[in-house]
Amino acid sequence: MKQISFILCFLISAILVNGQAKSVQGIAEYQKSKLPAAVIELPYAPSTIEAAIEEHFNKKGHKSASSKDYKVYRNVQAGNDRYDAYLKVERKSRKEKEAAVVYMVVTKPNEVITAKAAGDQHGVEDAREFLNNLVPDVEEHQLNLDILAQEELIKKAEKKYNSLLSDSTDLAKRKLQLEEKITENSTALQAQQAELEKERIALEAVRSRRKSRGEN
Repeated sequence: MKQISFILCFLISAILVNGQAKSVQGIAEYQKSKLPAAVIELPYAPSTIEAAIEEHFNKKGHKSASSKDYKVYRNVQAGNDRYDAYLKVERKSRKEKEAAVVYMVVTKPNEVITAKAAGDQHGVEDAREFLNNLVPDVEEHQLNLDILAQEELIKKAEKKYNSLLSDSTDLAKRKLQLEEKITENSTALQAQQAELEKERIALEAVRSRRKSRGEN
């Protein structure tokens, strides 16, 4: 099993290096049974891939059901045949949160998956083709998420900008009012200084009259 996993990882890595991700034939586990499957590794978070898969099938009128770790879509078209499609998306590793592996096992419509023989390769090539064709849908879904995230960042930036602009306008008004008050205060201060000087002169005049009376 370790040797199979190593070979599978090697094939996926080689395909990724050469361009767009392509599916390979691999093994998927279902209730401890090992079944032939189409497998593809994608550089996206599992949640993104799962949402893209759900959206893809919803557009075609298919709703998912849960079966163990798999999402099941009944009587779907893949290649020239129809199948029940079992899909599972797993994070590639604990460290690689933005990469996932997709497993797709197909059976004949209404066939019990546990009755599928381990060597039954029927539908695997159609499943591989399906996963390959699914890649643009996942890319489009991720692009839409990126656009929405960027639009949200712009909204937040605009909100902050408008708040700062409003604060700037208020501060400018307060600055103008303060400058007017400073000018008024300076004018009043000069007037009061003149008034004070006038009163001091008047006081000296009164004092000089007392001195004159004492001399007489």
